Parts: sequence; structure tokens; C-alpha cells
Amino acid sequence: MTGPVALNEGADSLTERGGRRRREILTAARTLVSEKGFDACRMDEVAAAVGVTKPAVYRYFPGKARLIEALLEEDLLIPSQALFADVRAFEGPLREMLDIFAQRTLAIQEGGLARGYMMLAMDEARRRPEIAALIRDQVLTPGFQLLAAAFVRAMANGELKPGEDPTMMVRLFFAPFMQITLIRGGVGVPISGHEELEAYLRLHVDAFMRAFGA
Repeated sequence: MTGPVALNEGADSLTERGGRRRREILTAARTLVSEKGFDACRMDEVAAAVGVTKPAVYRYFPGKARLIEALLEEDLLIPSQALFADVRAFEGPLREMLDIFAQRTLAIQEGGLARGYMMLAMDEARRRPEIAALIRDQVLTPGFQLLAAAFVRAMANGELKPGEDPTMMVRLFFAPFMQITLIRGGVGVPISGHEELEAYLRLHVDAFMRAFGA
């Protein structure tokens, strides 16, 4: 019994150390990318920030694209998929669901490097098409489809006026979030602080429901 337990403890210790090292690499990369951008951030700089060799970083992330994908997963994919699951399970009024969607989407945009990924999807699709496709296929398209389906249901149950094009409605609803992305990229009309962003989204949801509510 003693031998196997010792072996298992050793394996668990190695797994924990590997998990910590992976976390250190991601944290260092996130800091460097936020300071320098995706293209200017180099793998040797990430290694130096962690205090390991460049080959050690490649053991965890075999290439810069894979490192970006790992950051993308933490900062954008996982929280977006959690939001989508909650919206699918939501059974309350549409207005309340839109408030939740807006607030949670704002939180995702304000956390991690989400703004950087959205700018990446818009500006660097030719240079990094696989990452742009990941954002499009796992975040933007599912969110678009989820809201379109919610609008169709809301028209059927009388919460929204019938006869509107749900696709166009979703595009209109998403517009402020793209504006926030541009603001955070330094190319939009500035909005100062979290409270002002929240007020902007509340006004948007109010206007949306006044325009399309039954």
C-alpha cells in the first residue's frame, strides 16, 4: 500500500506544479500582451517574466498562437459560454434577460484581455484567421443565434411586436457592445468609467424595448 500511495502523491505533486507553472505563464503573458499587444509580445519575454527558459514555455504552449488561444479561452470563451447557458435556462421576462445579457457582456469586456481579442478578430483576421474564427464561431455566432431565438419567442408570446426581422434586431442590440470595444481600443467616442458604461447599456435596453416592445 505504501509504495502506490507514494507514487500517487508524487504524481499529484507534479500535476500541481505543472498547473502552477501554466498559471504563471498565462499571467505573465496576459500582462505583457496588455502592455505591448499580441504581435509585439515575444515568447522569450514571457519566459523571462516567469523566470524559466523559452523551451520550458513551449512545453506548455507549443507556439504563440496556442498561448493566445489559452488566454482567449479563459478571458472570453469560458465566461461567454457560462452566460449563454444561463440565458438559455432563464425563464423570466425578456427585459430582465436583456439586462442580464448586457451586464454580463460588459463584465466580460472589462475583464482580462477581452477587448484585445475583439480587436484581434476585427483587425487581424488575415494574420491570425484561426483565432478570429474561434472568436466568431464560439462567441459571436452563438450569442447572435441565442438572442435571435429569444426575440422570436418574445414575438410569439406577446412581449415584442410581431413581424420584425430578428436578425436585424440582434444586430441593433449588439451595436453598443461593438462601440464599447472600439472605445477600449482607443478609436471610439470616450465613455468614462464603469458607471457611465452601465448607464449607457441601461439606456440602450430601455430604447430597444420602447422600439420593439408590444
